[in-house]
Amino acid sequence: MTGGFYTIAGRKIPTHKLAIGMLVTYGTILTAIWPSKTDPKTAPPIKASSDEEFKFIENFIKEAEASDSKH
Repeated sequence: MTGGFYTIAGRKIPTHKLAIGMLVTYGTILTAIWPSKTDPKTAPPIKASSDEEFKFIENFIKEAEASDSKH
């Protein structure tokens, strides 16, 4: 029993190698575009132009989280 071949660029390529190549390519593409799992508790960094602004934003977030936990 002989396997099938495709002629690509003048070379005979076995069908099983084409199938393996397609599966590897498909898997590589999926892992590249699949969203990575991130920790939902991680907050984005606070970008403030001064220490006073940073403290204000930090206190605002703490107060908002405290009021959310009460409700």
